[in-house]
Amino acid sequence: MNNHMTSHRFTVGCLCTCAVVVGVVMAPIGSAQLDQGAILDRLGEIRRETGAPGVMAAVAVDGTVLFAGGVGWAELENQVPAAGVTVHNIGAVSKAITTVAVMQLAEERRLRLDDRLEQYIPSLPAGVEDVTLRHVLTHTSGLRLSDGREKIGSFDELVEAIPRSPNAPLLFSPGSFWAYSSHGFNLLQKVIESVSGVGFEDYLQLNVWGPAGMGRTSFDIASRIVPRRGSGYKRDKSGTHINSSSLDLTFRFAADGMLSTVQDLVRLGVAINANVLMSPGSVATMHRPQLEEIQLFTGDGSTPEGPTGQAIGWFINKDGIGRSYFYQTGMINGVSTVLINYPAEHLVIALIANLLPFDAHKAGQSIAVMYP
Repeated sequence: MNNHMTSHRFTVGCLCTCAVVVGVVMAPIGSAQLDQGAILDRLGEIRRETGAPGVMAAVAVDGTVLFAGGVGWAELENQVPAAGVTVHNIGAVSKAITTVAVMQLAEERRLRLDDRLEQYIPSLPAGVEDVTLRHVLTHTSGLRLSDGREKIGSFDELVEAIPRSPNAPLLFSPGSFWAYSSHGFNLLQKVIESVSGVGFEDYLQLNVWGPAGMGRTSFDIASRIVPRRGSGYKRDKSGTHINSSSLDLTFRFAADGMLSTVQDLVRLGVAINANVLMSPGSVATMHRPQLEEIQLFTGDGSTPEGPTGQAIGWFINKDGIGRSYFYQTGMINGVSTVLINYPAEHLVIALIANLLPFDAHKAGQSIAVMYP
């Protein structure tokens, strides 16, 4: 059963008594196996602390996936166990995949990061002439945050939604502030298709998912039957778990509309670090900090939160022992996801929990500290 099914209710108490551990993939690499039991223990602790129906994680070190598994339930309705190959919508972690595609095309000199967006989308409204691909990739375009509730039935409708921004068509002059924008990222689908000459999903399959070995990653299309897909949940006022409602992700694939697994996500990180998807120079460009200081936009009266650092399509942070890492988080349809990459340490971690609210970034970091 997937997120599009009718709502069902489940009590929190069941989560504390049903200790399920399945779907564990372990690499035969000697002493590193000692960490795998500890990871399962940590996932169990996260599940007990948060009440998440299921928690899944994968860890890769030095290019090898050491662990991919889960605890709890991928689907409460039929008590389907959570596993490293359970498929969920990864929300905004989709942006990391879209970023790789843009960087590949930049490496091939088929586009430049400082090209204006309107070069590839001539139908954009007046007032966005100064928005570049780099602005979109660093959330400094001024294009507003899409809340996902607008019905988008075509790419033209996606473009037409831009002037409905409160300070139409932009919230601020491009490059002057930082404001998270999924709407801007979704426009990159058209850029990639225009430059490559193929459909977005076909491009990703040929150039990203296939080479990285991401065999269970695809677009989240409601009409598709997806094997091993889990369900997402939220709590009602009594604390009972119910199926989360699903957003229509048509033409939102670039920002929030991809399906994947923790195992596939760590393979993406491994492929990036091994220069399978792009050259070392392009990886360095993607990871280079883009903003000396992040000026959060508050002109709409909000009190936004921003990242510590911004790279091309990725956020930058440091952990408790001073190690820099790159990450993306996603929260959608009752599912929370994080992908964390420590290139210098050759460490990649992915974590998915099928509950909102849930702090996947914090949970993922609690696994990262196990690899000092």
